[in-house]
Amino acid sequence: MAEITAVKIPPYNFSDPQLWFSTCERTFALGVPKAITDTCTKFNYIVSNLPPEATAIVRDLIITPDETDPYGAIKAQLIQRTGELSQQEIRKLLTGEELGDRKPSELLRAMNRRASSHNVPKELMLELFLQQLPTSVKLSWHPSRQ
Repeated sequence: MAEITAVKIPPYNFSDPQLWFSTCERTFALGVPKAITDTCTKFNYIVSNLPPEATAIVRDLIITPDETDPYGAIKAQLIQRTGELSQQEIRKLLTGEELGDRKPSELLRAMNRRASSHNVPKELMLELFLQQLPTSVKLSWHPSRQ
């Protein structure tokens, strides 16, 4: 009789797919009675636990899996494609904020709130924040950037 190994895959993390795959790999290592190492089995676990929005991103790989390493292929492409979408989404999300009659610190707090679920790099946050400031405010706020 064949032994059955079952693991519980965590919910997909759109904001950090690389971390999600690392978590899944740790989960595969905890398989009982033995770790899950087969690339096809890992692929099937991943596909069966992706939300519809993520399956649409890698539709081609689900319909026609890579013959030699389906898990490696879907992992690489999901990280790449989701990362590109995430950067676009972050820019779109954050460039919609305007200073208006607020203080720059209030604008920054609002942008940080909107970005809180996206692991936005600090450099990108600063760049997007500064883009929203009028030139006169930028110069007084960051005199070294004249």
